Amino acid sequence: MAVSETVEGGGALLRVLRRERWLFAIVALHAAATFALAAWLGQPVDYSTAGRLFRLFLRVLPLFLLALLVWRFLWMAVRVRPGRPIHWFLADLGRILLDPERILGGAVAFLLVLVFAVNFTYVKGAIPDLVPFVWDPLFAGIDRWLHGGTDPYRLLLPLLGNAPATAFINAMYHHWLFITYFTVFVACFSAGDMRLRATFLVAFVLVWVIGGNLLATVFSSAGPVFYERLGHGADFEPLMDRLRAINETTRVPALAVQDMLWDGYANGGAAKGISAMPSMHMASTVLLMLYGWACARWAGILLTAFAVVILLGTVHLGYHYAIDSYAGALIALACWKAGAWIAARSEPA
Repeated sequence: MAVSETVEGGGALLRVLRRERWLFAIVALHAAATFALAAWLGQPVDYSTAGRLFRLFLRVLPLFLLALLVWRFLWMAVRVRPGRPIHWFLADLGRILLDPERILGGAVAFLLVLVFAVNFTYVKGAIPDLVPFVWDPLFAGIDRWLHGGTDPYRLLLPLLGNAPATAFINAMYHHWLFITYFTVFVACFSAGDMRLRATFLVAFVLVWVIGGNLLATVFSSAGPVFYERLGHGADFEPLMDRLRAINETTRVPALAVQDMLWDGYANGGAAKGISAMPSMHMASTVLLMLYGWACARWAGILLTAFAVVILLGTVHLGYHYAIDSYAGALIALACWKAGAWIAARSEPA
């Protein structure tokens, strides 16, 4: 029995490694490029980031599991309607938890994403050392040209420039990490449509490599919130003044985050990662939206609404020019197509 279990376990591991070969290859190539960059800059990669990400994961894991239990219970109650619901529910949980290939595959995929996140963060923080923030005036000008000669934030201020709307948008914008983390977790441990799973995970990593590292370096820009601090003028000060005025009565956490990012850039503080073009909030959210529509109509509707809020938030909170988000959405679509192409060659239909 022990020998057969060992053989079966080894077979499951080989199947998992073969299934994740594209994800592994992309993460490995990105890691090699990161190490080369670190050697060139003489600044080692800080792998304490991995510990922080893992501790964050442990804090949110109970919420993830609770959400999945509630979802599975609702699925049973609405769609399955078994005669013995408790028996069905416990058996269903057993099928999930006792599936070694599913658990092993999920753990391997999630670990790869975690390793990638550490290397991505290093490269993102190094962008100002590689290319100074020189594109902001051009992007601000393109924004005005595309929106009838007006900065897009001025079009949104009459609608969003009040405390309730700003507080809601800021809350959704800062919950983006939790929603993204949860979706990646679900995808990693999914055992349904494996081609769809591979499409999303490969596209997710590609989006961050191409958009968040490569293009963010080529088109190095800081965003409207830092426009005046970089000496480009006070074009966006009406927006920042409105946000600061709202913050006096209703907290706007984005302002504190932006100050930390500037401190990291200007004074070598702990928080680094200023980068406007393209908007990775928008790119990753559009990717979640595409995954949601591929999974279920209700998920697609909810994530589309979330993407609209994120689009508004990128402009209204001063993090991005509107074209940053438009570019992010296009990058997400392109990477989704690339992920689907790769998945079609690695997963059976």
